[in-house]
Amino acid sequence: VGGEAPGILLRAEETFGHRTPPWPSPRVWLEVPDARTAARELTAAGIALLDEPSAGATGWTVEIADPWGNVLGFTDYSKRPELGRRP
Repeated sequence: VGGEAPGILLRAEETFGHRTPPWPSPRVWLEVPDARTAARELTAAGIALLDEPSAGATGWTVEIADPWGNVLGFTDYSKRPELGRRP
């Protein structure tokens, strides 16, 4: 990773949270160039989003769940590109 911010986040939700899904679940987030584009492509492929893409301090995020309830998130650094992966 070097001087970059982490490009992958692994987290286990221990309690029921305010975010979908409403059950404790492992979450893996991956950095993508554009989370809103990823959301459109996932939807076009028939994959349901847990919620609409949301803006955060560094960019946009969107999450999906696999059939077992594990959450896979996609995030970009469009608002803070200096923190994202460098080509």
